[in-house]
Amino acid sequence: MQRREMAQTIANALFKAEDQTDQSLMAASALMGLMAEMRLDHRLSAVLGAQAVSETADAIRALGEARARLVAAHAALEQAAPALIGRETRLMGPLTGKPEAARAAMTDPLQVAA
Repeated sequence: MQRREMAQTIANALFKAEDQTDQSLMAASALMGLMAEMRLDHRLSAVLGAQAVSETADAIRALGEARARLVAAHAALEQAAPALIGRETRLMGPLTGKPEAARAAMTDPLQVAA
């Protein structure tokens, strides 16, 4: 395997891990919303299932931390790529686009997400 192919294989695996982490965040968040919705719809005590809600919140927090670590790994791999494959070569992601530098530098995360 050539260096460029090796780097692209790693990049593809990273993109897949990032996407699957976001999908896990979405699924866990949907579970949290569903538990709250069912409790309210059926007028159940908040005490019932409180531990499950707390554990789900912890899982969502852990997934958020995992996502942040993958983003950090992405940045580290991006810095290492030129040494592996050459300064003029860029690896291609799934073409979902990266935020413009100006938008990424905004301090208000709600504006970035909007």
